[in-house]
Amino acid sequence: MPTELGSTYLMKMIFKYFSENVVEHVFVRDDHVGVKCTLPQDYNDPFELFLGVKLDQGSDLLATYSEVVREIPSLLTTCFSKSPVVTPMWAHYGNNHKGFVIGFDVSELQEVFQDLLIRDISYRDRPSETLVSFAQMAAYRKKPRDAMALRDAVLYEGYFSKYAEWSYEQEVRAVNFEGYVEDVSGNKILYIPKRCVAAIISGAKSSSQTKETLQEAAQKLDAGFYIGKIGRSYPTPYMITDAGSGRVFADGKIAPAIAECAECSEPLRANGDLCPWCSIDDADRIAAAANNPFRILEHYGLLEDYIEGYPARPRKPY
Repeated sequence: MPTELGSTYLMKMIFKYFSENVVEHVFVRDDHVGVKCTLPQDYNDPFELFLGVKLDQGSDLLATYSEVVREIPSLLTTCFSKSPVVTPMWAHYGNNHKGFVIGFDVSELQEVFQDLLIRDISYRDRPSETLVSFAQMAAYRKKPRDAMALRDAVLYEGYFSKYAEWSYEQEVRAVNFEGYVEDVSGNKILYIPKRCVAAIISGAKSSSQTKETLQEAAQKLDAGFYIGKIGRSYPTPYMITDAGSGRVFADGKIAPAIAECAECSEPLRANGDLCPWCSIDDADRIAAAANNPFRILEHYGLLEDYIEGYPARPRKPY
């Protein structure tokens, strides 16, 4: 696999965020990446698998729902994101940019694990209205196929829908690992072969040791290696290659930016030569200094007394 990522198709790549303290576990097996699979009750969303249930259907339909579905089966699952540059994801799962992200090729995953179901999460404010009709058919027609249709519909909604407040995750979920995982010290681990690994990205605050380990792993796995960066003006984290070239994530792929700042090499959002900060010249700095009222107060020895008159805490300026 080349070190640069080529053309894309719908959901070509998915990304998993890791903390820096699992580096050795993730790359413990040659030519593979180890990913932990868990049951939904272990997730951080307390409402996992409950969004599919519409509670105002009426007691008769809810009774039918409960009787037919009983309890949604708890299947081994692991979660990904459609993007490697989601700042809250880096904060929550990437150890505040000290961890790393691995990008996987979806088509290769599906070819290797053919029973695996990989789907986008649908983010909603309320349960799907279509489930009501399934419950009605199961309640009133009393046919086995209607009961099975209700069960299947709720099962799918339970695993592939979440409340809208989680939409920042851009989550993709993979379900049905029973035949693929291995038990490692009580954990269910899926070992993904190198053919599925497309990219490894170190966090912007990763230690030099972590970066070296990740770079070595990328070389062994024939995957692209990128170093995460947090810019001063670019709105999301970006990346650089090990050769120093800038990369951004756009349209589902890691690609060169439209343009780069000639001074700091940060990606630009439009064609140009300098980012907003590097465009400040000496004349701008001199003018700003001359018009700074704090400098004037300091010149007359009044700055310290002036500042002491204000409380030493943040407050709204209006």
